[in-house]
Amino acid sequence: MVTASDTASLQVEITPQRYLTPATAQKLLNEIYSNGGVARIMIHGPNLPRTIPYGPGKGTPIDENKDLLIEVAGQAFELSVKVGRVRLELESEEYMPGLKAACERALPFSFQIKRGKFFHTRPTLSDYAKYGDVEDKRILGLIDPKAKKDKLAILSEEKVTIEDEER
Repeated sequence: MVTASDTASLQVEITPQRYLTPATAQKLLNEIYSNGGVARIMIHGPNLPRTIPYGPGKGTPIDENKDLLIEVAGQAFELSVKVGRVRLELESEEYMPGLKAACERALPFSFQIKRGKFFHTRPTLSDYAKYGDVEDKRILGLIDPKAKKDKLAILSEEKVTIEDEER
């Protein structure tokens, strides 16, 4: 007998012990995608500024935060944050053991996997102000309403779409 809990999606947060380098983040995200069952995913962490934001060097470019391209599921996109947490929604409970194994393969240090509710299920006032009526419920809660620019990378089998006001 199939119950509602068997078919309900599961939201999970992976918290590594330290921030991930772009290479480790790429390895982790590829392992997660190869496991399958991912409905949506969000990487979370502090912003990586392109220039020095304050002080005597204000406006000077930061070379180490340049060209942070990673390739996930055969599609490349640029990292704009230092990866500290990975939040994802799995289609069902059956993908959870594979997710834990993927994290163990990709991360050479300890991590925590928490279950909970990390994404919006209904549009908020901020979502309505940014998008209007939302048809695709998967984008709810993926953009910070306080951010100065919108940045959202949608991975599909066809191409990567990056929505950004400044580009």
